[in-house]
Amino acid sequence: MNWLDSYYEALQFYYWEPQHIGRKKYADAKFNTITKVADHLRTIEAPLNHNLNQFFLLAPDSLRNELFKEIFGREFQAAFVMHGGGVEVEFGLTNSVQPDFFFLSEIELVCIEMKVGSKCSVSQVLKYALLGLAVEIRQERPKEHYLALLGSGKFTSQFRKHFESPDQLKLELADADLTAFLGTQPIHLSQHQDRFNQIVKQLHLGFLTYGDFAHFLRSAIPSTSDQSPGAEVYRKLISGLLDELRRRKLS
Repeated sequence: MNWLDSYYEALQFYYWEPQHIGRKKYADAKFNTITKVADHLRTIEAPLNHNLNQFFLLAPDSLRNELFKEIFGREFQAAFVMHGGGVEVEFGLTNSVQPDFFFLSEIELVCIEMKVGSKCSVSQVLKYALLGLAVEIRQERPKEHYLALLGSGKFTSQFRKHFESPDQLKLELADADLTAFLGTQPIHLSQHQDRFNQIVKQLHLGFLTYGDFAHFLRSAIPSTSDQSPGAEVYRKLISGLLDELRRRKLS
């Protein structure tokens, strides 16, 4: 048993005992055995999103920066703060985008969009650029903007419209009607058309498969010769996530 198994056990408890959270139990429920519940949970994206969120909150901050280096091919030295839910409210957006993972430093903004079965779109990428604009307005300073996709298969399979590479996606973004897109947004955002155009043009795009992510995690596992409490906890943390990716057949 690892730390992620305890997460799924908790979900199963509330499924079988929903009265604890003010819900009713239905005799004709679709998932009527523990096995069916567990199998279903490991086919949908939300639990994996929760698992990764817990992982990033617990893992050393240096791991984030090394992961960003792996994705974007450059060093990240600044200290990042990870933001959770409520980003839209925090930065004055309405029904725009709730990033899967959102990291903010004094000079950089890094978002990670994970995909399991769904597809991304040009409009969704533009919403990430809009989030970047909203952050700059709220903090009154420019940022470097980064967006990474975490998914299965090749980059071309991440979008409804197939793009062979991030560079090809950038060409599509350059041809998008950015004025029309921003014109549908609240006035405090739509009045910054020039800066929005710059953010879209300068947006750094990256892609990482779950297999690549698993390889990166394995390389970060502390040596077994290090028997310190911190190293022991770190090995358990990474091993649990690697096992989850394996069970989901993502790596």
